[in-house]
Amino acid sequence: MTHLRKLQKVLLFLVLGSLVLSWMGVMRFSNRSHQMTIAGTSNLHDWTTNVEDITLIAEMELVNGYVSTVGTVTMSAKVNSIKSDKGSVMDNKTKEALKGDKHPNIIYKLRQVEIAQLKDKISKLSTEGTLSIAGVTKPVKMDVFARQLPSGEVEVWGANAISMKDYGMQAPTALMGTIKTGDAVTVRYSVILKK
Repeated sequence: MTHLRKLQKVLLFLVLGSLVLSWMGVMRFSNRSHQMTIAGTSNLHDWTTNVEDITLIAEMELVNGYVSTVGTVTMSAKVNSIKSDKGSVMDNKTKEALKGDKHPNIIYKLRQVEIAQLKDKISKLSTEGTLSIAGVTKPVKMDVFARQLPSGEVEVWGANAISMKDYGMQAPTALMGTIKTGDAVTVRYSVILKK
């Protein structure tokens, strides 16, 4: 009986929370299109890969073209969708480094955000959340920028540096270790969100 009451309280909290967000004008957005790259270095040349498959869900309220409120935000990127123009060898090294067989998704969850309004209807979102890569979850801070498009859709963009060591990953190597990649990578993204 106690478990049933706890479940009822949780359900009531979720229902009331969604009603409050609806009353505030918060709307649910999902990605219509995106560009996301992971860029790094090696002792031979710099490299870039593309993340082809992501799912981004964001709850936001827009006032006069600015993002004024942000609710739940989650993002999931499929490891198998990370592709490079260097071919399957590079793709397989990336999947191996990310431990894609055991952890097929990279997951981000927003915890809190502070919003500042900039010129040209651009909102700066100073975010704190968690990022899960290769089975390791770490807190992460990011500055994200957003603006409402004439279509009513919202564009969000930004960049963030990540250390592979922080997530228990070994930087990929090739040709019996003669080619070594650097530990730091930079993720850049631009996402169009639709209602």
